[in-house]
This record gives sequence, structure tokens and C-alpha cells, in this order.
Amino acid sequence: MTYLLEMVFLLLQGMRIFLVLGTLLPLILPEENVIRDGITRIIEPVLRPFRKVFMPISGFDFTPVVLFLLLLGIESLLRRLLIPLVVR
Repeated sequence: MTYLLEMVFLLLQGMRIFLVLGTLLPLILPEENVIRDGITRIIEPVLRPFRKVFMPISGFDFTPVVLFLLLLGIESLLRRLLIPLVVR
């Protein structure tokens, strides 16, 4: 069970890293860059439902911030609720 939880935490952390990279790389890399395109393909399907709910404000897209905070909250909730059950 601990291995499963560690895998879930690793996936959540990886998604947060991809989210940060997908937000910052468009500022640095050109549009036709392979790395930028790959990360965009990973995070875009996850961001798309949130973009329907959270519209851009003054041209700024807050969905990556909302998703980042949501992933942090999910990880924190899982750590508080499930780890005490596994440690017993």
C-alpha cells in the first residue's frame, strides 16, 4: 500500500513540475520547440476543463495556478488521511 501511495505522490509531483515547465517554457523557447510541444501535449488536456470554468482576466490565464494549488491540496489531503492508515 505504501508503494501505491508513493507512486500517486510521485505522479502528482510530476504533474506539478510539468505544469510549471509548461507555464514558463513558452516565455523562453520558440513555439516549434519539441520539448515545449511535448509538455504542452501533456498538460493541455488537464487544463482544458479548468479553462471552461476560469476565464482569463485581463488576458492572463489563471488556470495553471488553480490547477497547481488543486494538486497541492489533493496531495496534502491524501497525506493527512491515508498515510496514518497505512502506518498502523
